[in-house]
Amino acid sequence: MSKHLLDFKDTDKKDIEKLIDITGKINPEKTNKIPSISLLKFDEPSTRTRLSFSVAAYRLGIKTFESSDISSAKVKGESLKHEIETYKAMGIESLVIRTKEDNIDEYKEFEDISVISGGFGTSSHPTQAILDATTLDKFNKLEKDLPVIYIGDVKHSRVFESGRQLFASLGKNVGVFTHESFLPDDLTNIEVLNSWDEVLEATEAIELLRVQKERIEDLEDSDLNEYIKKYQLTNEILDKSEDDFIALHPMPMNVDIEISEKASLHNKFKYIEQLSFGVPSRIASYMYVMEQYD
Repeated sequence: MSKHLLDFKDTDKKDIEKLIDITGKINPEKTNKIPSISLLKFDEPSTRTRLSFSVAAYRLGIKTFESSDISSAKVKGESLKHEIETYKAMGIESLVIRTKEDNIDEYKEFEDISVISGGFGTSSHPTQAILDATTLDKFNKLEKDLPVIYIGDVKHSRVFESGRQLFASLGKNVGVFTHESFLPDDLTNIEVLNSWDEVLEATEAIELLRVQKERIEDLEDSDLNEYIKKYQLTNEILDKSEDDFIALHPMPMNVDIEISEKASLHNKFKYIEQLSFGVPSRIASYMYVMEQYD
């Protein structure tokens, strides 16, 4: 059976720790080559994820091709089973997929081709969670018994869903601070906070999430203005936080919605450090599914 990286529900803790360790230590310019062919199938817009997978594959010596539903036979009614059989017949050994669908369990059943999630619906974005965890580890936040708190549109966020799985596997608590309409449906083992003061008292690390307007049908300007007043990260909040407090963001960033312009320039906002792990996390993911590390 082929190895996949679609979520962390069945991933051993030691494998997650290894993925974080490799992401934090690997030099993308000095990697062992993995002669292979990979298909990048991105059915949703993407900049960082798509390009970082392309660069990661290039560094590993993996030849990549690109496709999408628009350019595939799916528009003609082809089934997923037959689509995957076609890829395998062409010698494609790995598939990186980004889709608005939440049919992740269908992909888990495929053999003789490794599948990596580049983002599934609202349920999965494991490589982003790996690079987020690696950033936290860089700033010594993983080892502390403090929650990672997500702030923003948690309900529609695949970054949050993969993050909560990853941190649960590591035994780390997760919290959320957001408007009630953006709370996740499943609050199992999630700490809900009610103010910025509670957030600053509870943790040293937060992850901002953008309001995903494209996934919300009834979002009105008045609701957004209310959200900004209560939940936007501002310079004043960062100045009030402890010296070792850090804020992350998976990007893209909507300045003046989830974060003010001044806060986006603050030295406690570590998105640049986060971005630096984009290619390494995808290198580690390829190595994991191709079983190319000990």
